[in-house]
Amino acid sequence: MAETQVWLITGASRGLGLELTKTALKAGHKVVACYRSKAKLGTALAEIEALGGTWLQLDVAAEDVESKVQSVVAEHGHIDVLINNAGYGMHGSIEDTSVDQIDGIFKTNFVGSLRTIQAALPSMRSRRSGTIVNISSSLGVNPAPGFGIYSASKFALEAATEALQAELTTFNIRTLLIEPGATATEFADPSGTGVQVPLGSAYEGTAVHYTREIVKSPEYLSQAAPPAKVAQRIVEAVDRTGVFAGKEEEVGLRIPLGADTGSEVEKRAAMMAGLAKDGKDLWMSIYT
Repeated sequence: MAETQVWLITGASRGLGLELTKTALKAGHKVVACYRSKAKLGTALAEIEALGGTWLQLDVAAEDVESKVQSVVAEHGHIDVLINNAGYGMHGSIEDTSVDQIDGIFKTNFVGSLRTIQAALPSMRSRRSGTIVNISSSLGVNPAPGFGIYSASKFALEAATEALQAELTTFNIRTLLIEPGATATEFADPSGTGVQVPLGSAYEGTAVHYTREIVKSPEYLSQAAPPAKVAQRIVEAVDRTGVFAGKEEEVGLRIPLGADTGSEVEKRAAMMAGLAKDGKDLWMSIYT
């Protein structure tokens, strides 16, 4: 069992966040689980408290994010592991998506994560210790039609996390970027937490329409990974246990999880390899 640490997990009231909370508690850690609305906690409230966890109301898009995170530092003395899991999906063509919808998803999926990181980092830096885990997506590896805005929020998170790793190595702070594929949570369920932008008539029968139908299909949902297994791998990556035991040097920045993420990694790698092989004449042409 890994050494007991203080974990702060955002978006912990359901889905992957709830499974992460349970898995971290069972691994022996102290966990502060964050929820946005207490009315939606349901049975999770008692379940997490029975395992020894505590709850904190924290909306990553609200004005008091920094003070809430700092209150955890004040109470526990530090935060060892920050997991930015809060977020939601969105499907719709870029043309049909409103500016307010774009602003809203970026405030939660991207800016909210940056704010929790900024609030937690001073304590981590002073101790020269800590782990920041940002939850991305297979769509943060390779976008798909209909998921352009959601993918953009995750691409932004991936870029910031990659830069963050380079910035924090000096302070002995680890940074992990988790890239799950389809996971059997409300996020993947069409009745769940995602936003469905009304499909404009111009996009009927196009790739945007096609991807909407795919994610609603029983076949797609049946192939989704169990959230408990995804959570287990994430906790193991942080603790360097399980499949990561004895592989300290092999736990890199990116941790792709799921067959669909693996497929997108392969597609992205092939595209970049082709560009590196065949594009040199083009990129050097601006000097001649």
